[in-house]
Amino acid sequence: MSVIDGIAWGDGTTSSVDMFPPSWKLLSDVELMQMPDPQWSIDRILPDEGVAVVYGPSGACKTTLITAILGAIATGGAFYGHAVTLGGTCIYVAAEDPPGFKVRVGAWKRAHRLPMDKPIGIYTFPEAINLRDVADVARFERFVLEQAAPVRGLVIDTYAASTPGANENSSEDTTVALTHARRWQAALRCLVIVVHHTNAGGSRERGHSGLRAGVDTMISLTPEDDRIIVECSKQRNAAPFEPMVLKLVPVPGGDGCVLRPAADVIPSSGLSTTQQKVLSVLRDTFATDGASKSEWQRACHDVPDRSFHRAAKSLGEKGLIRQVGAHWRPTGVAA
Repeated sequence: MSVIDGIAWGDGTTSSVDMFPPSWKLLSDVELMQMPDPQWSIDRILPDEGVAVVYGPSGACKTTLITAILGAIATGGAFYGHAVTLGGTCIYVAAEDPPGFKVRVGAWKRAHRLPMDKPIGIYTFPEAINLRDVADVARFERFVLEQAAPVRGLVIDTYAASTPGANENSSEDTTVALTHARRWQAALRCLVIVVHHTNAGGSRERGHSGLRAGVDTMISLTPEDDRIIVECSKQRNAAPFEPMVLKLVPVPGGDGCVLRPAADVIPSSGLSTTQQKVLSVLRDTFATDGASKSEWQRACHDVPDRSFHRAAKSLGEKGLIRQVGAHWRPTGVAA
């Protein structure tokens, strides 16, 4: 019988078949506190040697945001005020649109006044790798390991294009793809980011919940009028970061756009188009009795769920609506 900190464990009898691996051990709480803290590629945004998902509907500027992430990691610059703590070479697996990524990288470099003829450490792999094919995954892993520079960031854009024939709602198919992404993370010792789409309602990422359960970070992009709301819907080892409100702006000197903080490029006062629409529906459709939140939302049938709730919250903060019992009314309408 063995004793650890005064506690008896087992009967002390083992066979060669049942011998424990040498790596097995029990850590006391003091020893646990001596382990290294989780590391970050971008402080409190994206982990080092983790797996993240960036998701949003079509047209939500996912690849433009990814370009900003890779540019920050590759050059060691800040990402919208968040420091890059572990930067270096990045690889973008362009499973869908290599020419489109070219436009975005060119725009990002011009916006940061970087010479177009000098590499910054972003490399493009211009074809898809099948995340469900173990041979394909292993070949790509060997290919990357044979390159000269170690990789700090690897992006797969998109999940759908990298899992041909998969059922996204299947636990088995999701587990296989995620296991292979984790394999790259461990073998390459880098951050792996998977770009994905939202479901039809725009409320969450498409497919099986096992994807969310198995990754470290989930970042959503939601278009709202001419702005993009970037939010953290999961952060395994830290609190979710504060939402970012960005706007797509053209870059002089060529094609392409970049995302800028919205406060830098749009006035802070006034109502957005969505806010105007949501307020108009409440005022014009429910002028007499007001409406419950669900009735009001259903009447705004062409406004996505998250955009509606964000607009309603803003209208309340601006004092333009008020709640009377279970109903909402525009300010100034009699109860």
